[in-house]
Amino acid sequence: MHIAVCDDNIADRKQTERLLGRQSDRFFKETGERLYIDSYGNVEAFLRYPQMYDGLFVDMTLQEPTGLAIAKLLVDAGVVRPIILCVSRIDYRKQYEESGLDIPNLMFIDKPIRVAELTAMMDKIREIKGDPIPTLELRGKDGTFYAKNDDIVSVKKHGSELIIQIADGHNICLIDEIYNFYDQCAIFPQICPVSDNALINVNHIKKTGFGKVTMDSGESFGISFTYRNAIAEARNIIKGNNRN
Repeated sequence: MHIAVCDDNIADRKQTERLLGRQSDRFFKETGERLYIDSYGNVEAFLRYPQMYDGLFVDMTLQEPTGLAIAKLLVDAGVVRPIILCVSRIDYRKQYEESGLDIPNLMFIDKPIRVAELTAMMDKIREIKGDPIPTLELRGKDGTFYAKNDDIVSVKKHGSELIIQIADGHNICLIDEIYNFYDQCAIFPQICPVSDNALINVNHIKKTGFGKVTMDSGESFGISFTYRNAIAEARNIIKGNNRN
């Protein structure tokens, strides 16, 4: 399990590292698993690869962005694992309540961190790690988007590029082969091919007709004879997964 600590108070950061080191010893005795802990004192380095962590402890108070703003940046970067704001000089709980934000993976712990509270928090992180949300990284021309659930509506090949339509209405353009991209979409059984040049999300289908499917985005795609059963097969897989 990989844990990150981002704290601009050196003494607090070292203390959190020590406490997490003891949790690592506990995990090893209980399960044979170790914790791998990365520690950061600046936001830029912390935000470089945040998706790799199973839990992220944050308390940045000395300059902008501070803790809650960093949590928002992490969510925007596609982080779905627990983000733990360590309450010290800034009352993050109050800030969050007043912000109007909805961050379901946000948690809080008070400083000085008590062993019992950290133990409960680490057990919760371990529990959540067992049921991750599938996420696909899309590196487009204008930045990186982390697609989850039904974010992807459709994919169509245009020259050397793929045009990926996202449920919020924007498009992502990336250079890739559609067959390769379809392999990456194995984590999303709702994505299926309708031709050699197009993929669709069956959960975004508005209506189907003879040899054609119309998405809830309004865009229509022709269904090649080769893929005439793909939509039904994808829906059967989804039903099977839901029963399990």
